[in-house]
Amino acid sequence: MWVISKEGLIVLGLVAVLGIIGVVLLLQPARPQVVPSPAVSTAAASPSTAAQTATAPAALAPVVATPVATPGVAPVTAIDGVIYAGEYAHSTEAAGFEVHWSNDATLLRVGLISPGTGWLAIGFDPVSRMQGANFILGAVVDGKTIVRDDFGTGAVSHSPDTASGGTDDILEAAGCEANGRTYLEFVIPLDSGDAMDKPLVPGNTYKILIAYHETNDDFGAWHSRRGSGTITLDPAP
Repeated sequence: MWVISKEGLIVLGLVAVLGIIGVVLLLQPARPQVVPSPAVSTAAASPSTAAQTATAPAALAPVVATPVATPGVAPVTAIDGVIYAGEYAHSTEAAGFEVHWSNDATLLRVGLISPGTGWLAIGFDPVSRMQGANFILGAVVDGKTIVRDDFGTGAVSHSPDTASGGTDDILEAAGCEANGRTYLEFVIPLDSGDAMDKPLVPGNTYKILIAYHETNDDFGAWHSRRGSGTITLDPAP
């Protein structure tokens, strides 16, 4: 017969208690492991400082270098100093100088682009060199467009129509300067009735003279470059 001492009973009691605790813990459902979430970045949660403080882009230069016309939209035909692709029916080039034109039965619309910032000019239907040509001169000075209707008085000379008893028959004109170029648009009658203007007939081909100065706006300054070519007017509708 086994005899258990008092100390043995205490040990047995402790073992029994621990055993019960262990069974209880084993019977409880397992708890999911909690993983601390990373801190949310303030920069990621809101727009970046760089985006909030970015400066506006610099103002763009005027759009004047023949921008592309929008398909299905009629080209701009206003005399505003801006020459759009498709605005004129015809174009040609001489000495780096562009000439654009359209006409109807009574009026001639012309757009000129010069590779300089001085005066520019075009002459229509000369007889010999500059003699007899109808000249239109233009310049943009401090943002203001200046034009003059001249007549070729000699082989290498011209003067305002008004100086010879004629009239200035430029009906409308506008121009601007941008990107080192000068742009000029104007309208003249095909037949002004002025003795200093030779009539232009729809359907006919005419010789033209062009000239420009790279920097000088004074019409009396000798040209930097000149050239010649031809234009053909559309028949009257």
